[in-house]
Amino acid sequence: MMPGPSLPIADPCSTARTVLRLLGRRWGVLLATTGLLLAGSAAALVVPPALGRIVDHVIAGGGAGGVALVCLVVLAAGVIAAATSWAGGRLLVACLQDALAELREDVFRAAVGLDAGVVEGAGSSDVVSRVTGDVEAVTDAVSGVLPRVVGALFTIVLTAVGLAALDPWLAAAALLAVPLQTLSSLRFLRSSRPLYVHMRHQEAGRGQALIETVAGAATVRAHGRAEDRLHLISQRSLDAVATQLRQAAVRNCFFGGLNTAEFIGLAAVLAAGYWRVDSGVLSVGAVTAAALFFHRLFGPIGDLLTSIDDLQRAHAGLERLVGVLQVARPVPAAREIADAAVEIDALVHSYPGQVGTRRALDGVDLRLPAGSTTVLVGASGSGKSTLARAVAGSLAPVSGTARIGGVDPASARAGSRPAVLLVTQGAHLFTGSVADNLRLASPEATDLELIAALEAVGARWATGTDATGGLAGIPGAALDEARIQQIALARVLLADPPVVVLDEATAEAGSDGTLDRAIAAVVAGRTALVVAHRLLHAEHADLVVVMEDGRVVESGGHAELVEGDGPFARLWSAWHEDRPSHAESPSAG
Repeated sequence: MMPGPSLPIADPCSTARTVLRLLGRRWGVLLATTGLLLAGSAAALVVPPALGRIVDHVIAGGGAGGVALVCLVVLAAGVIAAATSWAGGRLLVACLQDALAELREDVFRAAVGLDAGVVEGAGSSDVVSRVTGDVEAVTDAVSGVLPRVVGALFTIVLTAVGLAALDPWLAAAALLAVPLQTLSSLRFLRSSRPLYVHMRHQEAGRGQALIETVAGAATVRAHGRAEDRLHLISQRSLDAVATQLRQAAVRNCFFGGLNTAEFIGLAAVLAAGYWRVDSGVLSVGAVTAAALFFHRLFGPIGDLLTSIDDLQRAHAGLERLVGVLQVARPVPAAREIADAAVEIDALVHSYPGQVGTRRALDGVDLRLPAGSTTVLVGASGSGKSTLARAVAGSLAPVSGTARIGGVDPASARAGSRPAVLLVTQGAHLFTGSVADNLRLASPEATDLELIAALEAVGARWATGTDATGGLAGIPGAALDEARIQQIALARVLLADPPVVVLDEATAEAGSDGTLDRAIAAVVAGRTALVVAHRLLHAEHADLVVVMEDGRVVESGGHAELVEGDGPFARLWSAWHEDRPSHAESPSAG
């Protein structure tokens, strides 16, 4: 299935404003870079007239001394041009890389803070392709293309001035190449830009198909859909290849136009030079200098025009990166909570693509007293996880509010730490040791504090006696999902938030009850909202909330609901009757 609407692509004006903002902070370096590159281009202008002077000197029968002197001038000009161009190029790359690093940090910060619904609607591959492929395209342009283009622009302008100063007629003859160069460039720009944008979309679609297939490999195999998924990936890959072939055809036509323009321009300069020499206006050496001036433009003009290809890719990537900044929610200022109570009022949320009046949340009202444990139960798709994300501040509802101690969850703080943490079923293990993973939550924690947190969640295997190497070992792929979940729960203890949201955090629990005991340790003394994977958690909850179609259909204490005749009583009865023969409960969602 194709992802939903992708994240926005910034318009050229917004992209330009972002670039100017980044470069404006580095105007001093850019000014120095401009001076060095101008000096390099100006020094290189000395070479063609000097070589023309050698020609005139030899024709006039001059001695070797005059030629040697001019050669020294050419050598000095070459050294100065090379040194200043090299220094200017390095300074430019350093400046642009520094600006790009700032942009990467801004985009990554914005990507991490994106609303979960926005990411899911666009497809995770859209975000991934932007912070990888698009960043790479811009980086390549900054490192190699832009310095070459800037140097080429300086060289073209100064060389054109030198050619005009030498003889206006020769400069006019050289202009015969411009119409064809302009036509080729305009046709290339008009044809290539849509291809590059389309290519980025195709890469995101192909990546989405790969991510979905790998993540759901077990389901794909179980339903015998492997061939269908492989065909989908193959088709999207072939579509991307076809677009690349169209890009190559457009580039080849562009290069052919440039080569033809160079031939026309040089032939015109030589023909005009012959006429001017025959008229006695110019010497052979002057025409030689003019031809060398024009020939000297081949490289810079070629660099400039052929770089359009790379600049188009970079520009498309830059617009997609700035688009992430545009869709990101502003980070609210941190505010101290009054207490750990959670208040949910008229909460409404819909995901992109939901049909008709169907809503993920439809007017939810709840009160969670400080220090209480609330368990959410209901069928899959009833809105439990959406409500959990809204309370954790990772999802901005369409309307209504969720407050922790009177403060929006995204900005809620308890002292210097976040007031709420979310632990989901899909806990992530980062590269590094167990200690590295734990210190994400508390960088200053001592080894003794790490061990205490691990023991509290039953993870004695990670305290130094297990074959994985303990705190200093590298966890790697040997850790199963249950152990990774234990590390995630230990992080909560180290971060010590007053509110914790657990979204099916025991989905990987076995029959030994280790994760159940870990959950009990995590929620003790905190306000806890638990999306139950098993009804067992409801037995010890202060409040049980039953959800259906985005609404709260029943709530109350466990004993009260079991004794009633509502949906929870029926759910509990069905599970309780089945419990002796099944350790797990599939009925909680």
